[in-house]
Amino acid sequence: MIQFNFNRFVKLAKWSLTNDKKYHVKTFLQTLVIMTLVFLFLTSITVTFGKDNANYQACSIATIILFASTFILGSSFMFYSMERKNDMQALLMLPASNFEKYLMRYVSWILLLPLYLVATVAADLVQYVFGLVVGHEEVRFVISATMEMLGKAWSQVPAEKHSVVVIGLALLFLWFQSFYALGANFFRTNKYNWIPTTAVIIVLFLLLVWLSPDRGKIELVKEDSASDTVKNVVYAVWVALNYWLSYRLFCRRQVIGKFVNV
Repeated sequence: MIQFNFNRFVKLAKWSLTNDKKYHVKTFLQTLVIMTLVFLFLTSITVTFGKDNANYQACSIATIILFASTFILGSSFMFYSMERKNDMQALLMLPASNFEKYLMRYVSWILLLPLYLVATVAADLVQYVFGLVVGHEEVRFVISATMEMLGKAWSQVPAEKHSVVVIGLALLFLWFQSFYALGANFFRTNKYNWIPTTAVIIVLFLLLVWLSPDRGKIELVKEDSASDTVKNVVYAVWVALNYWLSYRLFCRRQVIGKFVNV
């Protein structure tokens, strides 16, 4: 079977979206309720200490955490929508290649981003209207406060370091995502597989720090060098290896098995 066929992949995507509709609706409503409660709590219930915009800064941090954690943990959500026992069996029996099935399950977390965005905007609108109704002295949108916070943080980065920061963040997100994709296919549990994966990442990080020859030195600012390029290449290869192992485990996945897919 050809590994990738566009028309076949479109049919697979339609099937996945239809079957995941309930999960997407539930996720949207949960995010809407949680973000609304968080925004109302931070802007209307808590007592503001210090600066007038302190609570909006907290709302901005909550918003950033929501989207940043989705980018980092997103690949671990590959099978979250498969709540029934026969869902995995139905997926494995579909007339599509393993690569198409894996790719569709991987990109499924990207569909959560627009849902989170709409839910956050709706929650932001609720807190804004509520603030106007109760007569708060300072009422503003959380989205604008978030963009302002990100803009200030980006302005602190020297212009010549912008490309370095972008590449570094991209590799960091991909590195985490590759590990969570590997964990999602290594551990059989569909939900909360990010917990043991996080434990593995922490242990691996501690091991790397312990093995590092200059572990006692901390450098806040590093100039571009050949060693940085080598490190980027090493991490890029590491990311590719994690994704490849994740795909191989997906191909070996069985409906009935033990704790891990090996």
